[in-house]
Amino acid sequence: MTEHHDRAAFEQGVMVDVGGAAGALLVYASADLEGHEIEISPHGDDTNRTHTEVLRRATAAVHVYAAIFGSLPAGRYRLWHESSSLPTEVLIVGGEIAEVHWP
Repeated sequence: MTEHHDRAAFEQGVMVDVGGAAGALLVYASADLEGHEIEISPHGDDTNRTHTEVLRRATAAVHVYAAIFGSLPAGRYRLWHESSSLPTEVLIVGGEIAEVHWP
């Protein structure tokens, strides 16, 4: 399922909720993935997935394409997208924002 949003609204910034045992994840992607969904699941529970959309986002200097998971319990996760036959492993640390460059 692909959701459509007002693109300009997402170029204004993103709030994340990190601290204690919660972290966040920023997934950088290429422009051709704009509008696609990246899924995430806790390691060992591949069927328990949630998703977020790759959107064009503004930084101080340029635009980037990224999916953002704003608050995740600390732990190991797997990222999923149809462009990759295998999931990508990621570690979320409480109080930190992890970054992944999508292959």
